[in-house]
Amino acid sequence: MSPGILSGNMMERLRRVVGTRQQSHLECRRCGTTLETDGTACPACGSSDIARYDF
Repeated sequence: MSPGILSGNMMERLRRVVGTRQQSHLECRRCGTTLETDGTACPACGSSDIARYDF
């Protein structure tokens, strides 16, 4: 198996652990605070530079 490529079996195990629905993580790029909901500004520092990571 090549590095960085998951086999079909490993991918299926990962889906069972994580689930099939897509999840997102929102984080302020200025201070690193994790946002619980989709917001336009960080509740900690007020920055509007929010990163969204979809899994």
